Amino acid sequence: QFDVVMSSAQQAAFEAALSLRTDFKSILASLSKVDVRKAKCRNPEDTKTILNELEQGVGFVECNTLVSGLLREALVAQALGRLAAAERGRSALINNLGLLLYEMGKLEEARPLLEEALQVRRETLGDRHLSTLASVNNMGNVLQAMGKRKEARPLLEEALQATREALGDRHPNTLTSINNMGVLLKEMGQLKEARPLLEEALQAKRETLGNRHRSTLASISNLGTLLMDMGQLGEARPLCKEALQAQRETLGNRHPDTLVSIGNMGVLLKAMGKLGEARPLHEEALQAQRETLGDRHPDTLVSIGKLGNLLKTIGQLEEARPLYEEVVQAQRDTLGDRHASTLVSISNMGALLKAMGKLGEARPLLEEALQAIRKTLGDKHPHTQFAARRLRVL
Repeated sequence: QFDVVMSSAQQAAFEAALSLRTDFKSILASLSKVDVRKAKCRNPEDTKTILNELEQGVGFVECNTLVSGLLREALVAQALGRLAAAERGRSALINNLGLLLYEMGKLEEARPLLEEALQVRRETLGDRHLSTLASVNNMGNVLQAMGKRKEARPLLEEALQATREALGDRHPNTLTSINNMGVLLKEMGQLKEARPLLEEALQAKRETLGNRHRSTLASISNLGTLLMDMGQLGEARPLCKEALQAQRETLGNRHPDTLVSIGNMGVLLKAMGKLGEARPLHEEALQAQRETLGDRHPDTLVSIGKLGNLLKTIGQLEEARPLYEEVVQAQRDTLGDRHASTLVSISNMGALLKAMGKLGEARPLLEEALQAIRKTLGDKHPHTQFAARRLRVL
């Protein structure tokens, strides 16, 4: 049983941070640092005794998961409860609360808040106001995360064109829009179209924000993963390494951005055949994401799948199976049966069952995945082609 207690000063500081775009990011950074292993009592002997009991009775991983989840829920409830209905649409709080829910992986809850903020900003500020364009970007990002890429694309294109015209090609807002458009094209399988956008965003961010700015590091990571998808592992490695090292140093080992980069480095090492080096990275990312983001956050589910894929590659099929089953069930529940990530996981589950010789169980999963991937991504998407090859081999 846990309870969250905040003083009036702490409540005020939280609301102030959530209301300001710059301080808003500090909330996520603070949540990523939650670790009961570092908790202290006034009496050092009490600290030792309590931590020993906690480790034996609950376990640090499970306790961190519970505490982080409770904190996230409490913070959201606190903000919503204190926001007056008349202020909702015009308040920066409603937009940033939507972003907080988005970062927490609560996409269905984030969407109506971001839609509300965007609608009111269009009506009161106009389509070309900077706050409106930020909301357009935010709405595009949440739709993209929900797998609704066709709905996301016109929003991200609108934001990119308008920010280029209003702010110029090198303004931070424009660079964010360029990066977002590149990431969307990458996810849609349009790798060649994505590359010049991601390269443009990265070069300009290095020159205007510096090499270790959080936004620059995200762009370094994005370009690195694109090059991985294109099979250019030698070019991808220094970028992935640069992003990971700098994020560890500037954001910390448990920040969500860092954990994604740890997983990306694991995928790269696996692709290079360095399986022994890849495994501890996947395990590190997954454990920390379970603790700080929860078992059903989209990032956590991706990491579960990545570790499962690695275990399958090294032949540990029985160890891989519960991971595959966990991610498929959770993605069906949280993202839906037709989300691209869910379909990839279903296909992976079918491939695992095939490798285990369970062809009767594998076939319906591979058929389900291929049919749905074709409808959602099209015949030319790499995921569609890969799923088709799997079924042909079966």
